[in-house]
Amino acid sequence: MRRSNKPVFLLLLAAFLTVSVSGCGKKETACPFTSIVWGNTLEDVIKLEGDDGETYDSIYDGVTYAFPKEYEGLQGTIKYMFNDKNQLVSMSWMYETDDAEDLNAVYEQIHGKAENMLGKSGFTYNREELEKVASPGDVWYLESGNVVLTTVNASDLKALQYTFLHPDVSEERPQKTNQ
Repeated sequence: MRRSNKPVFLLLLAAFLTVSVSGCGKKETACPFTSIVWGNTLEDVIKLEGDDGETYDSIYDGVTYAFPKEYEGLQGTIKYMFNDKNQLVSMSWMYETDDAEDLNAVYEQIHGKAENMLGKSGFTYNREELEKVASPGDVWYLESGNVVLTTVNASDLKALQYTFLHPDVSEERPQKTNQ
């Protein structure tokens, strides 16, 4: 496998995910863009995806394995992140585009399918602030791990990431405060 030079992009997405995680969900579900599940090993991933993907450090002190992957008729990249104990802790599908309208349309498409599968998230944020940054996102808190749907809509990067997190790396739903 060859190493990628995308660590800055990954740090940006990791930071965005960390900042944006809040919401709720009730149902447990399997990841819709892969048949891999939390108990699977790297060998299982390679058996499914092949051995010609890219590798780079994961934010969980292990290795990320990335492969081209089509989902919902869109060409993207699937990423399997392992921790320092070689445990699979994150599965993400990422779509990149040059067009903000395309990004928003893909977000609406994927978000609608996620809501059909998971229900309303209950994620609350300041919609006026969100519209200013033009980067929508949503989060579902599930017993089987958080599901995070994020976008980045910057001049040099337009991407959507659909992430399923293992319960060991998922954050709890923040408590609502009266403000």
